[in-house]
Amino acid sequence: MGEAKRRQKLDPNYGKQEWQREDTQQVLEIEPDYQDLVDLYLEQGVAGLAARLFDWLLESGQVYEKDSPLSVLSRVNQIGMTVCEMASKQSKNLSSYEFKLASFTIKVPFLIEDFGTYMPVVNNQELALQAMRLVNSGFFDTAITMLINFQGDSVRTLRNHGIVLYMGTDSDLDIIDAACGLVTWQPPKVVTYVGEQRNSLTGLIENTFRPLVERIQKYRIEQKAANKFPCLSLLCLIEDKANGSICEFRKHFSAQGGNQLIISGFSSSTNTGIPLNAPLHILGSPSNIPNIRGFKV
Repeated sequence: MGEAKRRQKLDPNYGKQEWQREDTQQVLEIEPDYQDLVDLYLEQGVAGLAARLFDWLLESGQVYEKDSPLSVLSRVNQIGMTVCEMASKQSKNLSSYEFKLASFTIKVPFLIEDFGTYMPVVNNQELALQAMRLVNSGFFDTAITMLINFQGDSVRTLRNHGIVLYMGTDSDLDIIDAACGLVTWQPPKVVTYVGEQRNSLTGLIENTFRPLVERIQKYRIEQKAANKFPCLSLLCLIEDKANGSICEFRKHFSAQGGNQLIISGFSSSTNTGIPLNAPLHILGSPSNIPNIRGFKV
């Protein structure tokens, strides 16, 4: 018996990410219609099942603002594995099944100086500062995690998509609106939003990033090897709703570059490759915490 198999026999959680561990399974407030999910899985596979599970958790009010990414992934993995096991008993033609899930938790803060002389930030420092404070607070972590797992295959999703973090302020620059969307590259097209579908934001998002896509893709490949390894690109867009001014900035996270983006087979949750010197609240706390429509307060 190999060493990995021996250790797994002694500890069923050996080699598993935290959301796969048996001791993190949770009691659901409402049980899904498992047979309906089995039928969907047999028809559409893991991609269709994963999308439905995230939608179902939101529709049934089981995603809270305070939930951590790992908490939501644990529920999805728990239900998904039950569905796959049920389906395997009903169909002899199923190949092996596995959710290729990923988790994102911000641990290194965004800083104004990270963007040097990038003019959208230089010319809109107060807007950028408000946005960075909210992102650094971990406010978007669960929404980001849900979107990168939207298709049940985080590696494929990250190869073909970016994540847009939209923030809207009032005249005092308090952030009063927030949304998180999955967007394709070339041309940029919003595929879906977490929670309520914020179609009124789509034009602004696509028009803002359309001129930048070629530059973003070049950076992803040349600096982050996104054509070889999973890379999460966060496209931050903050809008002053009072006067229409906007600020955008981006940051990219490799699964091999630290312990913020965690994907089985590419990274380890114990990886400490990035020094965690600066506290997340180094820029201060957000002056207001908005709500992502669809998350339960």
